[in-house]
Amino acid sequence: MDWGTVRYRLGNDFQLAILTFLGSLAVLGITPFAIYRAIDREWVPFAMDVGIIVTIVAGVSYAWRSGDSQRPSTFLSYFVGVMAVVATHVLGVHGTYWIYPALIANFFLAPRKHALIIAVAVLALILLTGGWYRETREAASFAVTLVLSVLLAYVFAHRAAEQREQLRRLASLDALTGVFNRRALYGELERAQKILAREGKRHGLLMLDLDHFKQINDRFGHTQGDEVLIRFARLLEKTLRPHDRLFRYGGEEFVILTQVDDAETLRVIAEKLRTATERSLDAGNDSTVTTSIGGTILHPGERSDAWLARADRALYQAKHGGRNRVVIEAGE
Repeated sequence: MDWGTVRYRLGNDFQLAILTFLGSLAVLGITPFAIYRAIDREWVPFAMDVGIIVTIVAGVSYAWRSGDSQRPSTFLSYFVGVMAVVATHVLGVHGTYWIYPALIANFFLAPRKHALIIAVAVLALILLTGGWYRETREAASFAVTLVLSVLLAYVFAHRAAEQREQLRRLASLDALTGVFNRRALYGELERAQKILAREGKRHGLLMLDLDHFKQINDRFGHTQGDEVLIRFARLLEKTLRPHDRLFRYGGEEFVILTQVDDAETLRVIAEKLRTATERSLDAGNDSTVTTSIGGTILHPGERSDAWLARADRALYQAKHGGRNRVVIEAGE
């Protein structure tokens, strides 16, 4: 795997990046202690350190090989919780120092609910089984500081997750119309392919282009043209079914992804959209705006670019056949 691929995966898979970063820190932090304990012939702590290092390396390696970073992250969070309890019994008070970073890291490895469950279980097991503490004040101090650390980590992780979701949505939305953009479209096309392969449910693709849109910009200005695009997007959203997905493909082109059984059903949906546009959309001064629509049904095993290309060809036929019409490719 070349460095460019590594950078790409780290930049596009947040969970993999976090798992790799935290795993690397843990291995770098624990390795010197493992060496020291081997020199001092402290074989039980040494075995524990080696077990932790090997398990972390295996989990990170699995994530890189398989592309699944969520399952090894969740597994390692539970493993870390178990080892935190073991450390307090094997190392005594020195083992508690490792609990704080371990439980805080879990809020970035696993879903917050799992991390919270692990933290509560670790605290309860240490207090119930009898740990390093010798008196009630020590136990109370340990419990309070651990709870505060966990709560702060929970709040921070929750806020960070909200911000990531906001950024993800912003990256997936068209700035002008507020509908999904081309980047989001490709992800949904891949999802439709997986649904067809797994469940046999078919999807149709509609590509819509506003007729003579350049004339609208030339006659009324780009500001009015943008307003027409916004109103067109709102009209489509209002006309579509709840589970249909609308995307702005670029310029005055929009794409609709819909679950249908056959080409005829896709044609009915497209005609409804064409008619609604002709009746309700204008560019000003009662100047009617129309749309041409091309569509096609996803074929089993078909790639996203090939599916889009077929819809684009159907749109081309609609525009060159007189505009304000629907062309649906009926072939399988």
